[in-house]
Amino acid sequence: MLRPVLIALLCLLPSLKATAAPTPYLNAQLTSGGTVPGTVFLRGTQARIQAGISRCLNTVPGCPSSFARSSMYFLLPPGLTYDHHTASNPMNPATCSVTAAPGGGQYVACTGGAVTGGSYSSAQLLLYVNVAVDAPLGAIRLVMAVDEDLPANSVTLAECLDDIFPNYCDDYTSSIAPAPAPVLLFQNPVFYPAVFEPDHPSSIVLFARNNGNAPSTATHLQTSLPPGFQWLPANTSTVGLTLTCTAAGTWNTGQTVTCSGAGLPATTSGTVQLTLGVRPRIGMETPGPLPVVASINDGASPDPAVLLACADDPTPQHCAWLDVPTHVPCAFGFADGIFCDGFDPLQPVQIHPARALQTD
Repeated sequence: MLRPVLIALLCLLPSLKATAAPTPYLNAQLTSGGTVPGTVFLRGTQARIQAGISRCLNTVPGCPSSFARSSMYFLLPPGLTYDHHTASNPMNPATCSVTAAPGGGQYVACTGGAVTGGSYSSAQLLLYVNVAVDAPLGAIRLVMAVDEDLPANSVTLAECLDDIFPNYCDDYTSSIAPAPAPVLLFQNPVFYPAVFEPDHPSSIVLFARNNGNAPSTATHLQTSLPPGFQWLPANTSTVGLTLTCTAAGTWNTGQTVTCSGAGLPATTSGTVQLTLGVRPRIGMETPGPLPVVASINDGASPDPAVLLACADDPTPQHCAWLDVPTHVPCAFGFADGIFCDGFDPLQPVQIHPARALQTD
């Protein structure tokens, strides 16, 4: 009767040895995590998790003089995936393995040299993870555990998931936030003088900035000038960023001036001032006001669709709309073969035939 029972017990021994109890003499430290610099995981970036393992003090009763190895275990939430790691001595060189976790996360197990004493009483591990572009937004929790076992034998992380309070467990709470992105916008565009008159030097001044948390890849400003406003390249200048400007169209049908340059850095340092020289022509509509529409976009090239959308709805911050008053003085007018006497009220007048033929 006893022999079959003993045989059954012997058969169970390998499975009994397959797991080991946690080591209470090793401490876990999960100190930080997030997209560098910062403590938040941003979509579409590579983030870093800083963790540590340390041995007990020699004054702790039963503290071993040596350990078999240093093992760290992590549960990464959905949206974070392991990329690579670095480790300090004595854990360096460390090896890490990854397995899928229920719910879409990952288990990461890293093993290296054992902590001993003196300057090697602790070790640090930097875990680099990729944050998916569609990672679930909101709060996340990272859980880690440490022991001296081989990952195949360890149950420490499973215990820490149930009870985080033992010293060999630790957790870290953070969040996943939208990816960093440039936000290009206009601020207080102006024009001068207050009324555009034929052949008087005039200017459209656009102030643009990058109010986002990432630099733009490029900067493209497009400005739509109404018929009668002629762009003057020689009177055009920029401050804060070098832009190259070109124009499409003619002054008597309307011009689109496109100015492109390098990317704008993020926040307050990313500003550009564009001053467009304009020559109002006699053929412009009067008394106005005439609309000047501008747009700014990031990307490889100017996007005409953005400018068209701004013409339909100028309320977005990447659009600018100016209503420019215009006036053709009486001296330019001609009606019924008699020139104005200078005392007529400001009102639309006909264009002198000689002026109507002017094309320069």
